[in-house]
Amino acid sequence: MVHKTDKYLLTDVNHLRRIKFAQFRSQIPALVVLALAIIMNSIFPTNNRLFYDIALIIAILAVAAYILIGLCYRYRQRIPLPPENALVSPVQGKIAYIRRNDDNTLINIHKSLFDRVELRSPHSSAFLDNGVIQFETPGGKAYIRLNFKKPYWFSEPDFTTGNLIGMVTGSGSCTISLPGKVSLNLKTGDNIDAGETIWENLNSLNPDISHSLDD
Repeated sequence: MVHKTDKYLLTDVNHLRRIKFAQFRSQIPALVVLALAIIMNSIFPTNNRLFYDIALIIAILAVAAYILIGLCYRYRQRIPLPPENALVSPVQGKIAYIRRNDDNTLINIHKSLFDRVELRSPHSSAFLDNGVIQFETPGGKAYIRLNFKKPYWFSEPDFTTGNLIGMVTGSGSCTISLPGKVSLNLKTGDNIDAGETIWENLNSLNPDISHSLDD
């Protein structure tokens, strides 16, 4: 069930727990190494400077790894409520390219290691088919393909526009394929957030009357 306020779309707490659990599992090796460093420091006498220094370095590296892994699992508990029929970005990242031809418009969004892990529904009519997000537009079917090592989809996700439907960790990209030539207010190099509007009203996404602004 999707929870909303007048201004915000709220994330299901069960989804947030899944993200935190995945984060904790990834941090376990760092915690194990930290524990070994503490054990080393307690076993060897303090006058043995070499082992003390080694244990200290290992402990510092383990703490640093723990923090860095935590930064790789950032997310938001709420986002601004998207317009009712908007097309929104499924991931946070930077526009790597926008390419157009007579058949389609491709928008590639590159997610860096430290961008948020949120994977959000691009539109309320979207659905998942063999790992590809699909939805209808006035010009035909649109597709979103993910290029990540292991995307994680929540069970029976609610595809309300902007709702959290899964998570993507690490660096990767997604490519949005829209039918026809479509003009956009985006350009290569722009930063975009998961759930941020790409097009205000999907019903007005008509490639027959659109003109390229970013060729």
